Amino acid sequence: MKQYKQDFIELLVKAQALKFGEFTLKSGRKAPYFLNVGSFYTGELVSELARAYAQAFLDCGVEVDVIFGPAYKGIPLSVVTTSVLHSEFKKEVSFTFNRKEVKDHGEGKLLVGAPLNESTKVLLIDDVITAGTAIRETLEILKVNGNPQVVGVLIAMNRMEKNNEGRNALEEIEKLGIKVFSIVNLDEVIEALYGKEVNGKVYIDEAMMEKIKAYRKEFGV
Repeated sequence: MKQYKQDFIELLVKAQALKFGEFTLKSGRKAPYFLNVGSFYTGELVSELARAYAQAFLDCGVEVDVIFGPAYKGIPLSVVTTSVLHSEFKKEVSFTFNRKEVKDHGEGKLLVGAPLNESTKVLLIDDVITAGTAIRETLEILKVNGNPQVVGVLIAMNRMEKNNEGRNALEEIEKLGIKVFSIVNLDEVIEALYGKEVNGKVYIDEAMMEKIKAYRKEFGV
């Protein structure tokens, strides 16, 4: 595992963004773990988060003009990632994000940031993909707002599970011709945390590992 991935996993638990227990997901599933990048709300944490996204972006090797952040969580992710790409890696990429509603005053546009057109190469950025609904909604927004070339999606963690129809959630997105990249996946999280002490605590002990295995048996891919 590359060092930035290990550092990112430790950052997730340090920020309490990745928690273990019992959580009801939006899909209704009872999961033994939950990821919430909304826990990155200090300058230090959000800078480290952006650095991990930037490193994963450079690792995936795609060339893009714009990183697009779907409202709401994608908005700060697109801004801080492009900022860190410039300041720490000397990589110039623009950002764009959408509003939930079109303004009826000022510029009156749905999108904020770099203008998009059919030749613009765009990477979507978000925290996780569960059913893929939000990604499809974003694609529909982009079709009528410049119709750029969406070349990929970058997420924090690949949960490695099925969508509500029982199919691999990420593969369903990739069937649209859009590659999905992640900073880490669930296998890497387990590798980094299972039976190991991080910040003075073992986050995945034997009991938690059994719960994760049971959940994956039902919903995993």
